[in-house]
Amino acid sequence: MQRNEKNNIGVYLDLGLQFAVAVAIGVGAGYWADEKLGVFPLFLVLGLLLGATAGFLNIYRTVFPTSGMKKEKNKTFDEK
Repeated sequence: MQRNEKNNIGVYLDLGLQFAVAVAIGVGAGYWADEKLGVFPLFLVLGLLLGATAGFLNIYRTVFPTSGMKKEKNKTFDEK
């Protein structure tokens, strides 16, 4: 493994933890909403899906950063 490849690994080391935290926050918020409103499984499932979606989106943006950054650079360049 080359030195440049070793430096880039650090970006990917915490993706699993970030995904788990996103899912936990979604489930926690869904459970809290269910307790307040009294409709137990509804918001828990929605929070799970929302947290998993946010986690996967975070992983996708980390693994494929160039697709989104090109659009942002062009957008800010055109606006100036």
